[in-house]
Amino acid sequence: MALTSTSPSPPDAPRGPASRRRAVLFLAGAAVILGLRLWLAVRTPRLYEFDQFWVPIAKAQAEGRNLWTETDYHFFPPWAWLLGGFEALARRGADFAAVQRVFLTLVDAGIAALLHRLSPRIPGALSPRTAALSYLANPVSVFVVSIQGQFDGLALAFLVAAVLVSVRRNGSETVPAGILLGLSIAAKQVTLFHPLLWLRGRRGAASVAIAYALPIATLLPYAGSAREIAKSLLVYYSVPRSYGLSELVLWDSRLGPFVSVLGGAAALAAILWLRGRERTRACLFLFLVLLFFAPGLGSQYLLWPLPFGALLGGAAYVVFTAASTLWIVGSFYGLPGSGQWMGQLVWLSVGAWMFMESRALSSRTVRRLA
Repeated sequence: MALTSTSPSPPDAPRGPASRRRAVLFLAGAAVILGLRLWLAVRTPRLYEFDQFWVPIAKAQAEGRNLWTETDYHFFPPWAWLLGGFEALARRGADFAAVQRVFLTLVDAGIAALLHRLSPRIPGALSPRTAALSYLANPVSVFVVSIQGQFDGLALAFLVAAVLVSVRRNGSETVPAGILLGLSIAAKQVTLFHPLLWLRGRRGAASVAIAYALPIATLLPYAGSAREIAKSLLVYYSVPRSYGLSELVLWDSRLGPFVSVLGGAAALAAILWLRGRERTRACLFLFLVLLFFAPGLGSQYLLWPLPFGALLGGAAYVVFTAASTLWIVGSFYGLPGSGQWMGQLVWLSVGAWMFMESRALSSRTVRRLA
């Protein structure tokens, strides 16, 4: 992972033998990394999350039962629809966990491809190849997606695609961007606040309206369970850890709602401050704010800033990746300190990254609309 950024090359620059060799090396490297990740997705033993969460939800979806009352489901319907498809393949002899992890690994490959396309259009971004490989090979992404099978990357893929669409149209808010943002929220509501970064003028308002209307539309077939669904989607149940403000929740669980409200207020304040700034860094900064004020921590949370971190590079991205990897490995193997100082190290790395990004966002080079 490189620490410095490179200037984008002109899209019509001539390609000589050296350039072709670099392209071949890049494709070979990407193929090797993707192959290793797919091997892990197929060969790694299934973790407890599959039997505790995903398999029961998939079976409930296949049987037409109420997901929000009969299972531990807290998301919009599309993820359950996908789980139902994985269950159908499992009934035909496929391994459920392998199918889910392979699908999500391919989604990660799609994110890497989007970063490759986005990089030349973002001031100060890493080279397209470096950005793509940095994300695809990131150890946090490898574990969370290809081993643990968490699906936050699905929401991130649509968010990165929305940024790319907007940048290609010189920052103008478009219906396609609104649809992509809506699909992001429908995939998982970790991007619930991000459409507000598109709120610029009437066209921006239309995009934001589409973004919030689309996930709600996926709930229409389940209108009879509106009360149960609303409670499941709107009430956030934190996973308290020894991590930043989550210490308050560990001390007294009644403080959980207070910390959650504080995090929401911090996100809205950040959105107001981010108006008019380049959207790639704005999306990254908003994720960092949500992580810093989170009332709990799960390994899947650590995936949120990675696509934009891989795109922009920098020491803060590398330190966050190292701290997160240490916490994941420590938690997985029960290493001493994994439940205490390792979590705080991750929180401090988020704070340091947020500080560095606030300085970058205040500079002239990233204040233009994009």
